[in-house]
Amino acid sequence: MKEKKIVIVGAGIVGVTLAWYFATYSDAEVTLLDQKQAGSGVSQHSFAWLNVSYGRPDAYQKLRSQSLNEWRKLDAEMHGALKIHWRGAISWQETNDDTLQFIQSHSELSFNVESLTKENLAKKEPLLDKAPNVVAFAGEEGAIDPIWVIQTLLQDAIKKGVTYCPETEVSKILQNESGQTIGVRSQDKDYVADKVVLTAGMINKDLLQTINIELPLASLPAIIIRFKHEKSDQFAQHIISTPEMEIRSIDSEHFLAAEDYIDDTAVNTPELIALNALKTIQAHFNTIAPALASSITVDHVAVGMRPIPFDDMPIVGTMNDDSGLYLISMHAAVTLAPLVSRLAMQEILYEQESPELFSYRITRFQ
Repeated sequence: MKEKKIVIVGAGIVGVTLAWYFATYSDAEVTLLDQKQAGSGVSQHSFAWLNVSYGRPDAYQKLRSQSLNEWRKLDAEMHGALKIHWRGAISWQETNDDTLQFIQSHSELSFNVESLTKENLAKKEPLLDKAPNVVAFAGEEGAIDPIWVIQTLLQDAIKKGVTYCPETEVSKILQNESGQTIGVRSQDKDYVADKVVLTAGMINKDLLQTINIELPLASLPAIIIRFKHEKSDQFAQHIISTPEMEIRSIDSEHFLAAEDYIDDTAVNTPELIALNALKTIQAHFNTIAPALASSITVDHVAVGMRPIPFDDMPIVGTMNDDSGLYLISMHAAVTLAPLVSRLAMQEILYEQESPELFSYRITRFQ
């Protein structure tokens, strides 16, 4: 079979993972382009929780569950180099009944979520206070350092033959007279391809506008806060997600929190939201570990612009009748990256549609 020329635009978690799959499982000639550096876009501001989600269509939750397994397979192939933290996630909802419903709905779909007593919770999180009587624990969920994973997969992909071109801003999608995509144009050259794959977040929308396609994609800001505290191996040993806070440890002295962006008014700046989050987090640990709680300080605040398809579901596949153009746009990029990348690679190489991706074509918006 003739080697396919693949150009991937966007070296975030999806673009790099896709390039790695091509390099590992095919003879395709792969070029990976990014307007800055790998992982410098929305990926670097991700909370990076590998989870199943809740309150979404069953098939979508199963897709996410499959992708957690795909992360395990990928890390095994990398001999543990991705350093995935499979700590599990502790969570609760607004009421005990809501938490029980959360547990039941996951159990009905065969997801491993169990109810924790206060005694069991204390064993897992001995410093955490103010927890309700009913708490959920998803033991198979985890988290990654997205920049570490991107760089690790990228270096391996380059060793296997991927051509990586940072600081390469793509300005246009190139098409022939029949309206088929044949490559992309950057600031200094054209890249010809059998298949162009767009994995560049909100930049996908801008590039598609150059060929008169409006991508049903919105940009939603989110705040990621890094906190510092005195050294402790007992603080936030799992992902903790509650109506009041969402946190996960990075190491024994730092943790991340995810917060919603409200608006651009003076009372809702990211810095003020970070300070409010600090007070909330301290209150949950102050009773049992007052010295540690008082040591927590805001270390860094960032706002990431997340690409959100209009119906919140991924958009994956060939663009309409253009066999040379393939799109991957999704909010849950970190969770879904390995599974969707593998399925997309197979679709591109063998030109056979994957049943798992049928529901996520752009044609659903037409």
